[in-house]
Amino acid sequence: VDLILCSRPAQHTNSPPRLCAGMTALQFLLLAQGASALHVLRLPTAHLRSAAAAMGEIHRVPAPAPVSDSASLAGDMTGVTYYEDKLCVEEEECELPEEGEFTVAILGDLHLDPRKMEDYETGRGHFLPIIEDAQRRGVATALVSLGDLGESKSVDPENTQELFAGTTACHELAAGYLSSFGCPYEVIGGNHDLEGIDEFSTDEANLEAFCRIHHKPTMQFCRQIADRTLLVGLGSTVFRTAKYTSHEVTVDDEQLAWFERLVSEHPSEEGWKVFVFTHAPPIGSGLRVLQENHVVNGCCCLNHNDA
Repeated sequence: VDLILCSRPAQHTNSPPRLCAGMTALQFLLLAQGASALHVLRLPTAHLRSAAAAMGEIHRVPAPAPVSDSASLAGDMTGVTYYEDKLCVEEEECELPEEGEFTVAILGDLHLDPRKMEDYETGRGHFLPIIEDAQRRGVATALVSLGDLGESKSVDPENTQELFAGTTACHELAAGYLSSFGCPYEVIGGNHDLEGIDEFSTDEANLEAFCRIHHKPTMQFCRQIADRTLLVGLGSTVFRTAKYTSHEVTVDDEQLAWFERLVSEHPSEEGWKVFVFTHAPPIGSGLRVLQENHVVNGCCCLNHNDA
């Protein structure tokens, strides 16, 4: 049974949490403005009737110090905890996380600009308490970046017109930033990540730098985050040699063949769950609002022109 455990706003911290019907199995931990926390949980059916109380004889660990009610996205988040709200049913002891729980931080188009890193550090501060709290309680953590890592214009306009996106400097900055979240990270290529056209003469050379700097053997990735649970990513490998437009997100045939083999080897009938990440949505997903994103070249979907 998938549940959303909605905690009361700070002014109602003495009230019991609310259980709300949920649709997702991914355990994203979100912080809502004016609320202590919003957890997306995956709980066994047997726990439904007693989710807000102690559930039988289980191993327990000491509870952490209380958290200030004033912590929120708008202010200092130091010491904010999330699993505490779920697991600590008594003041001095907490349940251990169940096996198979995991936390994944997902970052969209970063478009990093070295002149504005203070903003990115602020954004990272919103994630770190969630990741660190999960790690303290033995919950598996990972970060997935969906690509478009650098600003697609010069970041030193007084001295050069070279685009920052896709350059060695861009990917080194991104690798350092993504590594600073304190958990393993995966990244896939978007439509700007091979855009280092002044530094690299070919897509192959640009792709080699991308994979080398991010310690990736290939553009695609597969990470087992929990029992029979995979995080899978497919990235764009074409920019200069694109058939129609450079900014179409193109997953090559080699990746698609690899993905088909992966899915066939991890069937849902055997309990496997596969979460797939790409920079653009697949055709037919119905996310029509994304037409506004890449409307300049009319290719907002994955491998758009193949259709």
